[in-house]
Amino acid sequence: DLFSLTDDFTPRQPQLYARIEAQFRFLDKNIIELIAAPLAFNYEKNNGSSIQFGENEYGLSGNTVTGRYEFNTYRASYRYQFIDKEKWSLFAGATVLVRDARIALSENGLVDETTDLGVVPLLSFDGRYKYSDNLEFLLKEDALVGPQGRAEDVLLGFLYKFKAEGLSARAGYRIIDGGANVTQVYNFSLIHFASVGLQYSFMR
Repeated sequence: DLFSLTDDFTPRQPQLYARIEAQFRFLDKNIIELIAAPLAFNYEKNNGSSIQFGENEYGLSGNTVTGRYEFNTYRASYRYQFIDKEKWSLFAGATVLVRDARIALSENGLVDETTDLGVVPLLSFDGRYKYSDNLEFLLKEDALVGPQGRAEDVLLGFLYKFKAEGLSARAGYRIIDGGANVTQVYNFSLIHFASVGLQYSFMR
């Protein structure tokens, strides 16, 4: 059956997410970036409507049906700095994304799931505007649209440099959008949330 985790289920609780990013700059204008970004949501369904998923039908007994959505990604990106001005900088390149995805329903010991482990190529973009010596505005994106689906990860935010050498804070709004319509699965999601973090740069 087609079903929606946001319309047919209720989020179990607000959740926090963490991601780790590491950048290596070499030959002045070249950047390699590595990212680990696990992402998971838990849901509950208590009404009497049923859902056929995998080998079983869920929701007939009136018991709580638990849903779980996972979309863990691991990425390696290469970007080259095409624009290097006093105020503006622009990096562009490509990303190889490894996705480890899982959708699961469970009820009273019954569990069905669909998993997907795959590799997706994306275009990568990082644009920055230097407002002052301490403040930069940024737009980062990994994205690609194809006939079978799409994948987008966009961050719009700012970077504030502290007086401590190499230490910065980053905050913004992140949107993750995408999915696939193939023989094995039909799945699309739109996730958006606030993003805050700390960044430390090792001086060369």
